[in-house]
Amino acid sequence: MANSERVHLFDLYSDFTGGSKSWSYNTLKARAVLNFKGIPYTQSWVCYPDIKLLGASLGLPPNEQGRAYTLPTIVHKATVTSTPSGAMTDSIPIALHLDKTFPSPPLFPSGDASYALFVAVAKIMTLIEPGFRPFIVPRVPGHLDPRGKQYFTETRSAAFGKPLAEVLPTDKETLDKLWKIVETESAPLVKMLKGKDQKKGPFFEGEKAGFADLWVACHLAFIERFDKELFGKFLGLGNGEIKALYDACLLWIEAQGEEKDWPIPQAAS
Repeated sequence: MANSERVHLFDLYSDFTGGSKSWSYNTLKARAVLNFKGIPYTQSWVCYPDIKLLGASLGLPPNEQGRAYTLPTIVHKATVTSTPSGAMTDSIPIALHLDKTFPSPPLFPSGDASYALFVAVAKIMTLIEPGFRPFIVPRVPGHLDPRGKQYFTETRSAAFGKPLAEVLPTDKETLDKLWKIVETESAPLVKMLKGKDQKKGPFFEGEKAGFADLWVACHLAFIERFDKELFGKFLGLGNGEIKALYDACLLWIEAQGEEKDWPIPQAAS
């Protein structure tokens, strides 16, 4: 059982305000789980170049693949025992830990069947992502602090193999090709949400929300932050199933924790 100590969530800084301040679909997943379960939490915002410093200061081991340190990260000494600081990282392990520690309401309302549903939905989202990522990533630096903007631009330009500004698609052929990916790969999601005749509720499991619903909604929120037109096209898929899901999850995506300053040790110059 968790005690009265609040979970602390580290999220990525942006210049967005209110419920839209959190923008990364990865950190949104941890936030949405906290809000879905009604877990009291505090939050602080981290600049991109400080993520590595934060992770090292919390005693987190570097990731085996990809970038050495990433967000989301949480600290909850009462229940996280893998590090002396009570810190853990990565949206899926965080979600599973919170679901075990705070079991109600469950992230997987039908147990293993809900987990299998989540795995399938997450796979579908990886197939959809190439259709929207080129529209979103180049727009991210415009909403970061100066240090974050420089870091993000340099690292993502290297990842794409060209200046980030050149990633944003503009010609009709490319635009049509990318949207075709979205339409094709999202069709199973629409069908799953539509369900059989007389299905009730906006979620994959009808009236029972779960991690699969939050997963999709967090990706939609990521799109909404940076490209309202593209977001509108996503909501127009099918016969309103995607929009109904997003609207039903919106409170869990936008709710905020209590602000708490968390100084991050800086490297010696």
